[in-house]
Amino acid sequence: MRILLVEDEKPLANAIKEGLTENNFIVDVAYDGDSALSKIEIEESYDLIILDIMLPKLDGITLLKKIRELKYTMPVLMLTAKGEIETKVKTFGLGGDDYLTKPFDFRELLARVHALLRRTKDVKTSVIKIEDLEIDTEKMIVTRGGKIINLTKKEYQILLYLCMNRGRIVEKRELENHLWDENSTPWSDTLRTHIKNIRRKVDSGFEHKLIKTIPGVGYEIE
Repeated sequence: MRILLVEDEKPLANAIKEGLTENNFIVDVAYDGDSALSKIEIEESYDLIILDIMLPKLDGITLLKKIRELKYTMPVLMLTAKGEIETKVKTFGLGGDDYLTKPFDFRELLARVHALLRRTKDVKTSVIKIEDLEIDTEKMIVTRGGKIINLTKKEYQILLYLCMNRGRIVEKRELENHLWDENSTPWSDTLRTHIKNIRRKVDSGFEHKLIKTIPGVGYEIE
């Protein structure tokens, strides 16, 4: 599952991203409304948006309105320091799906994220299929040729991100930015080791190798 987090307070954004990543979500972060809108228009495949109301350049209320005007239907969880009933009513009226007032416990945020995603699971499939490789994103089960593949949490996150970006080269730096906190970016050897282990588990014994290395650039799922 892929989430866009729109939050201008970087320490809070980093903490939320780290917590969601540990729970096997892929998280993109935007620190202002304009860059968030650009990401949405380019990506178009976010399963959920976590949106702060108080943002620079383009505030959260205006961004929410634009998201719905552009016919994007993914659920939106609004964050704000304001608890006024008028703000809540306006948010829901513009197409917001849930509302969380700061400060909050991450466990409550996570529970609300899961609840919103459950509402849409009947509409969007939870299984990603690439040839004979299948990833059940709800149960976090990976199989190839019907055989279960046992991956570590980080290996699963890397494989899932590559599969969700099938058909394009994912640069090493992009992988690192999405899957590690900015304060704990891994050495390049760490990522290479993970890729090596994933390739051994996913491609070994199969004629068609799904994971392709682009020397000096990154990786691609063919």
